[in-house]
Parts: sequence; C-alpha cells; structure tokens
Amino acid sequence: MAIEKIIVLDDQPIIRKHLTEILHKKNLLVAQADGLAKAKELVDKDDFDLIFADVRLPDGDGSEMLDYCQLKSIQPLVAMMTAYASVESAVSCMKKGAFDYIIKPFSDDQVDILLKKAGEYHRLVKVNEHLSLGSVNDTEHEILGNSPAMQQLNDLIRKVARTQATVLIQGESGTGKELVARSIFKNSTRSKQSFITVNCAAIPDNLVESEFFGHEKGAFTGAVSRREGRFELAHNGTILLDEISEISPVVQSKLLRVLQERELERVGSSRTIKVDSRVIATTNRDLAQSVEKKEF
Repeated sequence: MAIEKIIVLDDQPIIRKHLTEILHKKNLLVAQADGLAKAKELVDKDDFDLIFADVRLPDGDGSEMLDYCQLKSIQPLVAMMTAYASVESAVSCMKKGAFDYIIKPFSDDQVDILLKKAGEYHRLVKVNEHLSLGSVNDTEHEILGNSPAMQQLNDLIRKVARTQATVLIQGESGTGKELVARSIFKNSTRSKQSFITVNCAAIPDNLVESEFFGHEKGAFTGAVSRREGRFELAHNGTILLDEISEISPVVQSKLLRVLQERELERVGSSRTIKVDSRVIATTNRDLAQSVEKKEF
C-alpha cells in the first residue's frame, strides 16, 4: 500500500508550504492544518495515510494526534517534526507510538526516506494481515504465516530473542527487516523497556555523533542544553540502527566502542557513561563486500 494522502500539521506557514511543495512533487494529496483542532477535523472527515505533526503547537502538543488517531478505524501513521533542540520530545513521542520523526529544517531526500519507510511499513502490515487469514497465531509476538519459510523465520526469531546477542538483519528494501527487529524485541527479556529506532540514512553527518551519544551544553552551536543520545535513551532496552551501512567510518569506530565496551562519551564531555542497550542493526547492502571494499 502506497502513501497517498497526508496531513501537514504545523503552525508555521513557511514549514507547511515547504513540506507541501516537496510532497506535491511526488504527486501526493496534501491537507494542511495550523493546529490540533483543524487536524482532528480533517481526520474526522477523511482517511489519511500519514500525518507530519509538529511537536509544539499553539493549541497543544502534536503527540495528541497519536491518541486521537487510535480511535479511528483507519489509523494514519504519525511522524513528528521537531527543531533539533527538542529532539528528546520527538523521541518521547515515538515511545508513545509515533512512527518516526524528522528534524527541521529537512531536505527533500530526508522526506523521501521517511515516505519510503512509511510505505514499506503500510505494505508489510497489509501482507501480514493477509497471511493471518486462515491461520492461528498462538504466539503473541510472531510474524504470521503458514509457509515453512515463515515458520523457520519465527523459530529463529524466538531463539535469537532469548539471547543478548547483537543482531544484524540483511535484506533488500521492502522485505520486512524492521518487523523482524520488532518481533525480536517483543519476544526478548527487554520487551518491557524502551525500543529506540535510529534511521542512520536520515541523520545529517554533522549530527550523527550527537544523535547516537548525546551532547553537553555548549558542545557546538545550537547545543543550548545537555541531552542524552539514543543509546542512553535505550538503556536496559533495545536500539534499532536502521541502515547502519550509511554511517561514516569515523562514527563506525566510535560505535564499535559502544558495542564492545558498552560505554560512551557525550559530545563535548570526557566523562565515560556505561550503557546496557541491546543492538539490532539492519542493512540492504552486503556488508561483507563493503568491508572488502573498505567502505565499512
């Protein structure tokens, strides 16, 4: 199922105009809302596939759309929009059920990546619903399907989930890597803790370290306050590094330290912080070939 109808919810006309222009280039139908009241009115009148919602609005918090949409028979995905200084608010929204988030100002490519991810998610949900017809799901968190291949996949997921091992999921785009990752998380001993996703391909190169490891106040221009990175937010839980092959060699070396030593340092700090986060990574590349080419 493709993403076709979208709501852009933001109180700033320039943001609504910019995002709407990007979406129109992709021949998508777009409705605009400058506040929660208008967005709820749109959702009541029509079915939408995706909502881009600003975290902070004049009449409330954009995360209110999460609860509101859950009352609908057809529930749109909700992606939060946020300025860099309020990324933690967006991550908090993801814990409440937001599909993803995007940092303002954003590029056409970043929007395109999010749309492809949303389209893939929609399609796989429909495939899973289809596979469930006529089948009995006797395990709460398994991917449904009757074929030997699907049964073998679920057996492997359950075995891996019981361990604390770092997991790499390789496969072409659209094959359900994130669904497998979430199933591993749901079947693990960490299922009651945080599940933090990071779209490595969507984070600007100059912000990757701060996103992963956090930063101290004044560490760089725009760092107006201290913030925790994704690994800290996933402490005792699980972190999904989506498309891990897209990160730079410099960040790869620092990521290796987290994987091996379970410790990190925030940008602008020399204090070592211990973290206990299970790592699941996905990629659509052949990493063995990337290593041979010295690309990873």
